[in-house]
This record gives sequence, structure tokens and C-alpha cells, in this order.
Amino acid sequence: MAKKEKHVIEVKYLDLKKRFKAGEMSIEEVDQITCELIAKLALLTERNVTEIGNTSIDLYKDRVWWIVENAGLLPEYRDEDEDVVDEIEDDYYKVEEDEFKIDDSKFYK
Repeated sequence: MAKKEKHVIEVKYLDLKKRFKAGEMSIEEVDQITCELIAKLALLTERNVTEIGNTSIDLYKDRVWWIVENAGLLPEYRDEDEDVVDEIEDDYYKVEEDEFKIDDSKFYK
């Protein structure tokens, strides 16, 4: 019985996974291979391909993204709120003591 031939994406991913876990790759190599895989997966997605060898293409996207995250290839997340230096105090509901003083002499004669 003939052995089933694996898809190029599957072969590249398995090689990347094995070498990445073993620590045999530089960060540049990981970046290059993951970029290639993401580009090929995007192209297949545009062509409405949903499976690669009985495996969902979305699973391959998740697997490659996991390697990208764990290799530290993403820039550090910076929240928009980090730029705020001084905190703005909301004083809309703050009541001033002098604001509601009533002169009782006008009511009592």
C-alpha cells in the first residue's frame, strides 16, 4: 500500500515545530518560516481551501500563530491608556460646601 503524500504546508509545519521545540533555530529562521507559512495559508484561505489533508486550515493557522507567540516575534502590547500621565478627576458630582448654603433669614420674619 502506498504511503499518502503530505501537503507542503504540513511538512513545513512539522519541521518547524520539531526544530523550534528542540531549539535548533535562530529567531530569524523562525520568523522567516512562519511568515512563509502564514502567507501560504492566507493564499489558500483566499482560494476557499478549508482542509489540508483532513485537517482544518484554521488549525494550521492556530498552530503557526502559537509558534509566533512563543518565539517572541510579536511586538510588546502597549495599551492606549499608558500614554495618560495625569489622571483626570471627575468632579461633576462633587458638591462644594458653599454651593448649597441657604440664607434662612429670608424665609423667617
